This record gives sequence, C-alpha cells and structure tokens, in this order.
Amino acid sequence: MIERGDGSHVVVTPNTVSLMRSQRNDALLEAYRRADMAVADGIGLVWAAKTLGLSLSERIPGIALAEELLRQGNERGYRVFLLGGREGVAVRAKERLLRRFPNLEIVGARHGYFEDEGEVIDAIGIARPDILLVGMGVPRQELFMMRIRDQLSVPLMIGVGGALDIFSGDRTRAPRVWQGLGLEWLYRLLIEPHRLRDAILIPRFMLRVLWARATRFRPDPVPSSMRQIDSP
Repeated sequence: MIERGDGSHVVVTPNTVSLMRSQRNDALLEAYRRADMAVADGIGLVWAAKTLGLSLSERIPGIALAEELLRQGNERGYRVFLLGGREGVAVRAKERLLRRFPNLEIVGARHGYFEDEGEVIDAIGIARPDILLVGMGVPRQELFMMRIRDQLSVPLMIGVGGALDIFSGDRTRAPRVWQGLGLEWLYRLLIEPHRLRDAILIPRFMLRVLWARATRFRPDPVPSSMRQIDSP
C-alpha cells in the first residue's frame, strides 16, 4: 500500500469487543466494511473463524503490526505521524521510538484529545506522512480515519488503540508468555479493572458464533435476546 502511491488506505484491527460494539454502532460497522484491510487483533476472532469454517490462521496484535511498520520505516525511510493518547503521550512515544529506530522520520506527534479537527487534518497534510498511526480508541480512530481518507493522501492509516501509551512507556505490554497464549486481553483486564465493562461482550460474542454455526452460518433468524446487544 505504501509503495503503490494510489491514495489513502485504511487498516483496522478489530477484536472481539470492538466487533461486538459494531453491532450497535452503524458508523463503526460501516468503517469496518469500508476499510482496505482488516487485521484480527484478538484470539477470539481466530476461534470464531475456525468454528465457522472460515480462513483465518492467526491474529496479529495492532501493536505488533505497528512495530513491524516502524521497523520497515526505519529501513526504508518512511515518514510517520503519531496521533493519539493524552497530552504528551505521542511526544514521549516519538522520543522513545527514535531511540529504537534512529533512522525513522517521525514528522508529527499530537495528542488525540483535540477540539479543532480541521487543524489536525491540515497538520497531517503538511507533514505528508507515509504512515499515520491513530491511537484514539474504538470507535473514534476508525471514524476519524474514514472521514479523512478522501481528504488526504496518506498511503497507510492504521488504528492502533493504546499502542502509543506502550511506545511512550506509560503502559507496559503483557509478558511474552501471555502474548504467546493469546491472553493479552486477560492481562489488560487484570491490571485495568475498568475494562470489566467490556468483558461481558466476550461470552455474548461466543454465543453469537455458536448460534451462527448451529444455523449453518445464517445470521437470521436469531433469538430476540441476541438481536440487540446492549453495552454493559
């Protein structure tokens, strides 16, 4: 996508919770459908695909994808813009990333709690990044990328959730053992109890997948209790 030079491309990284939320958020669901690429960021999606007989061999965490892009950027001279996190997070992420990738060209670093979206869009346009990492959380980052896709020519825009907090050192990633088992979500749940609100969506997702398999992957009809998934 970066090398082709044919306009902007959006990459989304859905997981079990965000996919469930898209069932109650038409704009998010449309963003997922219109994205140029969707990368499964969650072991639950791999399980669902296997259960339904679909082809999805592995998950790729958004932060792992972002790190690989940064590594390539360091080797190939890509221009990178960091957008997201609280005040100062993107700047600290830039400083730490440049120590890891000294040849990386980070052309912008801004927090994600802006009021003037037009000013941010102008800044991105002036910076002319090859890669825009957007870490504003779901669904803000997906909707933002979709809004600007036709306004700017950014070869690759990717939603990275809380990756900038990890790059900045404000948060730590799950230990490698947890990563290897696909349990990063559980690790985050344990150290960030506020995520318990989202935990109820996981069994709901599993029930929907099992129902789809039982009805030979026909989404309708479904029980009325499953037709609308309310946020906890």
